[in-house]
Amino acid sequence: MSTDHPSNGKSPTAVFGLLRRQLQPVVERIAGGEAVASFSISIDHQLEGHYGYGADKLIPTISYATQSGQRGEATVFVKLFREAGRGEARHYVELANHGAPISRLFGALTTGDGREMIFLEYLQPVVDFMGMLEDRRQFEQLLSVAARFNAVTPTPEYAATLPRRDFARELSEVAPVLARIWQHGAEGDLGDDLRRLCSADEGKLDALRQLAAGLVEPIAGMDVGLLHNDFYPDSAAWHRETGELLVVDLESVGLGPRFYDVARWLGAPDEMQYHASARGLLAERYLGEYEQYTRRRIDLHQFLVEARSLWLAGTLTMLFFFLDRSLDGRMDWTDDRAEGRRQSQAELHTQLKALLSEAKRPS
Repeated sequence: MSTDHPSNGKSPTAVFGLLRRQLQPVVERIAGGEAVASFSISIDHQLEGHYGYGADKLIPTISYATQSGQRGEATVFVKLFREAGRGEARHYVELANHGAPISRLFGALTTGDGREMIFLEYLQPVVDFMGMLEDRRQFEQLLSVAARFNAVTPTPEYAATLPRRDFARELSEVAPVLARIWQHGAEGDLGDDLRRLCSADEGKLDALRQLAAGLVEPIAGMDVGLLHNDFYPDSAAWHRETGELLVVDLESVGLGPRFYDVARWLGAPDEMQYHASARGLLAERYLGEYEQYTRRRIDLHQFLVEARSLWLAGTLTMLFFFLDRSLDGRMDWTDDRAEGRRQSQAELHTQLKALLSEAKRPS
């Protein structure tokens, strides 16, 4: 535990070296808008679960006294982006105005080199990634919060600022990635399983290219909605007082095929994704919440067809990531590059086998 005691406004704090005067407005927001006479900072919580690639994170507890004599304490989650220009504060502001199920934003700052730092209400992270997927109640909660998030209709002004998924472009870039996989695989750079798969080609490479090309038209015809774009169990967290599950990590929010966020869970074949209950029942749970907030009735069969196509597209367009990690082993959950390569190669092999199985299915 480290503690930052009250001092003058020019003293650096334990929060990424911010000066106390820089942190003062955030503390006053935490205090409900009251003027704060003094505050101290302690670091009592360590990061748990997925650390992420794009930001440094800290969990300080801030104790304060207002000028009116009130005292309080709050634990906050601070996120400092590693690249200038990246950020998510605007998403928290806009989506809070729409009643989206997200954590509370206390404030945001921009560092001298143009990086955003945000201050959020600290939530209890989802540490057991697979446990949530295998527990029916928790899985349904995950689908429910995704539905509430996806059901948000952004204002025209906010929507105009959001990136839009271009699957036609993304799928057009799959062919050269597949060629790289086959080259590295056949040369043995990706392990024995992928060497065998890529050496005995038998039209597999062409089948995957055709699979990617065949997804462009059906996805182009899908309705567009709000997407998180990186929705996993650790993209949600529990409110520490109410127990409500909320969505976090909003930096990738955008527009795209409305069911993309849950397609990786409800569109994946059974051998790729364990389902805590029958797929149809889980889909009905998601659609029930989605329809409640959008007042739009969705056909279950149509949903499952779209989810399968989006799972295929998402898997194909992420092959580049697993290829790169299969070669360099740079995974954020381990410093062991060899282990990172082994796990990535195994995942890449599993994905290719599943895609090839789908490519053989009748249209």
